[in-house]
Amino acid sequence: MIKILKIIPITLALIFCILKPSYSIDESEAIKYIENVGQQAINILKTPIDNLEKRELLFERMLYNNFDRKLIHRAVLGKASRGASKEQLIRFGEAFDKHIVKVYASQLGVYSNQLFIIDKAYKKGKKDTIVSSHIEHETAPPLRIDWRLRDRGQGTKIIDIAIEGVSLLATKRADFGASIKKGGLHALIIDLETKNAQNN
Repeated sequence: MIKILKIIPITLALIFCILKPSYSIDESEAIKYIENVGQQAINILKTPIDNLEKRELLFERMLYNNFDRKLIHRAVLGKASRGASKEQLIRFGEAFDKHIVKVYASQLGVYSNQLFIIDKAYKKGKKDTIVSSHIEHETAPPLRIDWRLRDRGQGTKIIDIAIEGVSLLATKRADFGASIKKGGLHALIIDLETKNAQNN
């Protein structure tokens, strides 16, 4: 009986986490949110490439403040997240975040008069709002970026970005899925941690 009573609150907690309520985001609010994120991205671009430490700090701040990292961690792991322990999820999340910061802080390039333009915002299903935008550059065709936003009770957060229609979340899930199939989640975590250490 005591064992059953112990299981009930744990089960309820798990259900709450899985069924965490989502709140509708107004289109105008979503546009303002992405305008702010766009300005943060421009500030990173304006930081010289050789000042990588500052670029990483700015990108990390943008990631932690504006993205639903827990949802993204589980989404990129796909089915592997269901059988993962709490410790594995935490360790993967830390390695994944560091990996994203190091890769994109160094690969974003530099600011050269790019224009970040919001095109529109619209609802996507009952939970999400999409903000469509594009980047204009004097010497390159416009680059389309769609931002998927969701509020799971902790304020508006980005849960995915699609560049020219290609979801970064889906791309990472495919990449990691192949690695997990080959060597398991533990091997993926070790691989990410090793790459992060090499890039220090």
